[in-house]
Amino acid sequence: MIASPLKHLFLALAAVVSLTACSQESVIKGAQLTTQTQQGNLFVGLKTHLDSNSIQIMNVQLPIYNPDSPLEILGMLQVNSPVPGTTEVDLLVNFTRVTQIPSMKAEKGLPNGTFFPVMGVKTDNWYSIALSDSRISKLYLNVDLAASKVVLGYALGTDAISAGIIANLFTGFSSNGVSGYGGLYSGVQPGQSGFAVFADVSSILSQSTPTKVFFADSTVESRKKPLRKRLWDLNVKRTWLRIR
Repeated sequence: MIASPLKHLFLALAAVVSLTACSQESVIKGAQLTTQTQQGNLFVGLKTHLDSNSIQIMNVQLPIYNPDSPLEILGMLQVNSPVPGTTEVDLLVNFTRVTQIPSMKAEKGLPNGTFFPVMGVKTDNWYSIALSDSRISKLYLNVDLAASKVVLGYALGTDAISAGIIANLFTGFSSNGVSGYGGLYSGVQPGQSGFAVFADVSSILSQSTPTKVFFADSTVESRKKPLRKRLWDLNVKRTWLRIR
């Protein structure tokens, strides 16, 4: 079950965003993109460094199973806290195998019903795979080989951060040649709230320089305020968040 270890992750993420959102500073303090080839398969690694304030987060590993062959692991998402105040989210995906799966689920947007905060990509190219045994925590992928564009992302779901409205609270990041967007999303129904990160990883393609991918959160300021308050309240109460 992912509920027990991941509740620590989301308590920390709630604190992070609630403290940084007002200043518009990025929650993501660093990112690295790596690639490696094993037995003809291209593996893509995306490591992001989160400013987790003073909260320690328990380590957790979420395998990514092939939906057509559940015994095959296509990658892993790991969360580690090497030192107080720093949290690393390390995602490793078998890009070759993932793009070959015919039963990947088509997606139109985040679990709260809003569009993905990514522009410059084809909207009908979004697909997802469940993380571990969760039905609302997902790996997202948008691939357009003709335009040399690849966006990799994930959503980690928890109902406890819902502010009772549909809202997103994202900030951008750019580090080591990797640009992206990360933050929290809130919905009104169960399974519609959580934390998400999206990154432009088009550089993994051995083609000419791709057309740039852009990131933007369309949530108006008035709808961000209730989400910020909800996150702050959870932080003050040090609430244990349950993951579905």
